[in-house]
Amino acid sequence: MTPTRVDVFRIPTRISFGRGVALTVATPLQQVGAKRVLVVTDRGVREAGLVAPIEDRLRDAGFAFEVYDEVVPDPGVGEVQRCLERAREMEADAFVAVGGGSSIDTAKMAATLLANGGNVLDYVGIDKVPKPAVPVVAIPTTAGTGAEITINSVIADPAQNKKLVIISPNATALYALEDPEMTRTCPPFVTAITGMDTLVHAIESFVCKNAYPLTQGLCLEAIRDVGRSLAAAVKDGSDLDARERMMRAVVSASLAFSNTRLGNVHAMALPLGGWCHIAHGTAVAVLLPHVMDFNRTAAPEAYAAIGEALGAKKDAQAATKRVIALNEEIGVKPKLSEYGATEDAIPSMSKDAMQSGNILVNPRETKLEDIDALYRAAL
Repeated sequence: MTPTRVDVFRIPTRISFGRGVALTVATPLQQVGAKRVLVVTDRGVREAGLVAPIEDRLRDAGFAFEVYDEVVPDPGVGEVQRCLERAREMEADAFVAVGGGSSIDTAKMAATLLANGGNVLDYVGIDKVPKPAVPVVAIPTTAGTGAEITINSVIADPAQNKKLVIISPNATALYALEDPEMTRTCPPFVTAITGMDTLVHAIESFVCKNAYPLTQGLCLEAIRDVGRSLAAAVKDGSDLDARERMMRAVVSASLAFSNTRLGNVHAMALPLGGWCHIAHGTAVAVLLPHVMDFNRTAAPEAYAAIGEALGAKKDAQAATKRVIALNEEIGVKPKLSEYGATEDAIPSMSKDAMQSGNILVNPRETKLEDIDALYRAAL
């Protein structure tokens, strides 16, 4: 008998969760026999004092290490190459990434290229990386992208006005140290948009065509944690209980969407980054209520469950209204035009969005004219 469907759940990354766990960074490096380590971060994270304690632990454990702090937002193919060159110069055999999605994706792709050769463009798509990346220990300083756990990396290609997605269990971090204390200094707006990215991951994974009970249970937990804690974390960054729940939401949502894919919000967000240079978290936050409204007739029961998990009524329309209210509460403006999106980019963005595999698993069938209309509604 041929099974009608097989659900596969894979977690290549080993996850440690808890306050202070970032300070155990030497242990996973010792487990893989690392000797020379490149710490990948950005200057803002370094200036916030988050890298120094990691350096102290590496020094105490006897590792040779250097710090590469030149990561930029939305890193491109060239930025990854620069990081790779630094790793080759120092003969690194492992990476520690400290920061948000940009630092972690830069480290993941540099580690992938160090093990496999070539450049980023060689590995765009699904399962195109033949050999496991050089070991990466990822220490996130935002509760949002899930880059430290997922098998996805997003790298910009300015030449094409595109963000490229590399999806492979061989191009991911080997270890994730999920430490809420590392997010304490994350600025309010960054907390807001990265937190909304987590919510979008959970909602899109929950309603998509690839969802199944195990992933949906994780998604509902993430949605409850975000509904309960995001506004509190934005309002008071030192609220460690809220920070911890948000980081727990990242883990739950990331485990889910790594095994299901997402939907129209993410398909549309990448072109907004490529053509209009809008930060990913901002893009998904603004798009989410519009896509929920578009999708809710196709999955009314699922969206009703989302409404209930967010603390609203068990109703699909109430879920959308709750997201709109949450965006307002945490300071996300409702229109893409307020962040630099322009109407003339919509035809190009719509064509690019339709190339995403996320469109195929969105709960409601979506055509080019639907994406165009959603961009215009959100503009």
